Amino acid sequence: MDITVKILDKRDFPSSDPKRIGKFDTVVTYQIDAFHTYLVTLPKETFTDAALAEAIKKDIEERNRWVGKELKIS
Repeated sequence: MDITVKILDKRDFPSSDPKRIGKFDTVVTYQIDAFHTYLVTLPKETFTDAALAEAIKKDIEERNRWVGKELKIS
């Protein structure tokens, strides 16, 4: 799967994970096209270009698993 994404923003925030109290997470906003913009969050201490690429890849794969599925709600 070759896809080009555009990084729109990168911010560091105190982690909201109770196991990571006192640490920071990096939140990256990325865009696939004009209609598809998403966020991924990684621990700041392990943030690299390669880690970001892998997180985005996993995020896209997870989204694609759900696209087109139909659910019957009763």
